[in-house]
Amino acid sequence: TKMAANRKIEEALSHIREAEKSLKTSLLKWKPDYDLAADEYSAAATCYKTAKQYTQCRECLLKATENYKFNRSFFSAGKCLEQAALISKELGDMESIFKLAERSACMYQEHGIPDTAALTLDKTAKIIENHLPEKALH
Repeated sequence: TKMAANRKIEEALSHIREAEKSLKTSLLKWKPDYDLAADEYSAAATCYKTAKQYTQCRECLLKATENYKFNRSFFSAGKCLEQAALISKELGDMESIFKLAERSACMYQEHGIPDTAALTLDKTAKIIENHLPEKALH
């Protein structure tokens, strides 16, 4: 299992290298490929989650979010933020859960799906209500 976790971490690093490569420009490639970068960061996050490396997982999800936003893929950005909020729960970071869920809801609204935004906020409120009751109420 430690070997499996190490393999997943190696796989995650490989995805991150691909993401960084897709963001580089050159003489023949003038524009960064934000979509590919976002997908690679998202894949890296999944690998880190499998390996229980939650801090790195959340970082990759946030990088994926930024790249999805560059391409105006607000639904995918919202999804990544929502996942990052759930990872924050694993880390015991209640303050982040609230902030990330709020940002996620904004992305969903930007995409035109207020129902999903409301569900996200509702789910998050249930997670943080014992720790941050005033924010859960908000």
